[in-house]
Amino acid sequence: MFQRTHNSFFARLVSAALFLFVWGAHAEFDALTSLGQEVGERLESRVIAVLKDHEINESSGLILSQQNPDCFWTHNDSGDLPRLFLIHRDGRTIARVKIDGAMAIDWEDITMATINGSPKLIIGDIGGNTQKREHVTLYIIPELNFPFDAKRPLAPIESSASIEATIEVTFVGGVTNYEGLAVDANAKSIVIFEKALLGARVYSLPFPSLSKEKLKVQATEIGQTSVPYACACDISKDSRSMVVTNYLVGFLFTRRTLANGSLEEWSETLQRVPTSFPLPKLRQTEAVCFSADGKSIFLSSEHTPTPLVELKIPVSK
Repeated sequence: MFQRTHNSFFARLVSAALFLFVWGAHAEFDALTSLGQEVGERLESRVIAVLKDHEINESSGLILSQQNPDCFWTHNDSGDLPRLFLIHRDGRTIARVKIDGAMAIDWEDITMATINGSPKLIIGDIGGNTQKREHVTLYIIPELNFPFDAKRPLAPIESSASIEATIEVTFVGGVTNYEGLAVDANAKSIVIFEKALLGARVYSLPFPSLSKEKLKVQATEIGQTSVPYACACDISKDSRSMVVTNYLVGFLFTRRTLANGSLEEWSETLQRVPTSFPLPKLRQTEAVCFSADGKSIFLSSEHTPTPLVELKIPVSK
């Protein structure tokens, strides 16, 4: 279970520093939960599949499909072609989709938005582990539909998609490293979460117009959190909750409803201490997404064999 919570800044600093030395290990690291208000019960989790496609060797982003029931979109980290994989919840790959005209410098996350009435995938080439970048890039493509019979064996369909918008994103003070990408459907905005040891910044930019010309946008900082080494994030369909994960711990931010029935700004939510909870033991967890009802999250790993895990999350209060 859990150790008692340590509230001092020194404990938080030590927790985050030690995290750098154990981030690839299999050990539980309860001290990291001191960065949030830890839950009081063990959360239910289960492996729902192991991905069968050996070409998915570093699952770095994950999002539930809107057009393909019981399916997810994922992609590899840096070093692969600019392509997505549509995977069924039983572990099979339904399709491999090459993104025409895109580059894959350091793809770190993927999310989904409804723009102009149609579902769009937003791919985040937002990492900065190995080189200095003047900007990061978001690619927006239409979500494709691939009908299939779940009862019959299926070889992956090789397909391609065209880019509907390319966004070059800059930040005040320059580009650092980002691994979390999410969509706030309520505000019609894209959220980018920084990967930092301490004081991770959170940014936002509005949904773009769909244009073949490259768009240049400066992201707006909307908050700063103590979540260390954030590797992935997602926002629930109702825009009330944001989940952020590193390799060992999940953090849940929940927005309050105002007197007029609207949701508070993320800038207010991010000032509060999130709910923290330990993640299942996976090798380098770098992808997370909400279930359709927002009661669970799904996780995958950057190592093979790659499990697809469902985890019940704490009830929002």
